[in-house]
Amino acid sequence: MKQQAVEPSVRMATLDGLLRTAIELRRHVESVAREFELSAPQARLVLILDEPMRMQRAAVATACEPSHLTALADQLEAAGLITREADPDDRRARRLCLTDKGIRLRTRLAPAMLDEAPVVGGLDDGQCAALIGLLDPKEEA
Repeated sequence: MKQQAVEPSVRMATLDGLLRTAIELRRHVESVAREFELSAPQARLVLILDEPMRMQRAAVATACEPSHLTALADQLEAAGLITREADPDDRRARRLCLTDKGIRLRTRLAPAMLDEAPVVGGLDDGQCAALIGLLDPKEEA
């Protein structure tokens, strides 16, 4: 099926709306992270660690350069929120794991991040899946 042409003004309005939403989301994430004495990147890393994860995969998931992820891991490890362990499948690789303290923090952080989140806070599961599909067609909801 051939895609319909879209007026440039409609595409520009869409781009503007996405940019404004990105700014609102960034402010929200930074504000919530501050409440938990974390930076936004630290909070993002804690939130994605629902299971042990290789550092390389965590860098991709957080859109961080590996050196920046190492610095984040150093900070969270110093705070007692994560540990690094050898990957049982490849002992050369390191995995990040939440400590009990990190799990307790994540349990409080996740709902705080979702409550009143711009745009996504009021969406149901179907709407979230549709939005994910529009924003990144390669992602599975």
